Amino acid sequence: MPKENDSYSFTIKDKEKKRVVLTVSLVLTLAGIGQSSAYGVEQSDLLKLYAHSRLINDEQYQCFHKLMTKESNWRVEARNGSHYGIGQMRNKRYAKLDGFSQVDWSIRYITKRYGSMCNGWRFFVDKGYH
Repeated sequence: MPKENDSYSFTIKDKEKKRVVLTVSLVLTLAGIGQSSAYGVEQSDLLKLYAHSRLINDEQYQCFHKLMTKESNWRVEARNGSHYGIGQMRNKRYAKLDGFSQVDWSIRYITKRYGSMCNGWRFFVDKGYH
């Protein structure tokens, strides 16, 4: 039975997130980009790659990218009144999440509310909010 602090006790989702982050880091390293700000790799770049790994369809990713760019410009710490983070959610718990979890929450919210990222983007273009 794993103990609370046992490194093997994390969930499958945590394993998958770690795998994606490690894969993205490895790709950037092998490409000679590195993670130094001297090379221009920002947290938002890693978050965009992570989002693209979650949204395999490029059209859906492009719609999600447009939404998050309009909402927060991919800034984890963004705040607009009572709205927080990348997806500008009205949830203080969301504001305390790391960027990768904010991406997951945003994708889940848009999927449940609109059915797809592009439906969410079309709603945003029509109404000015989502």
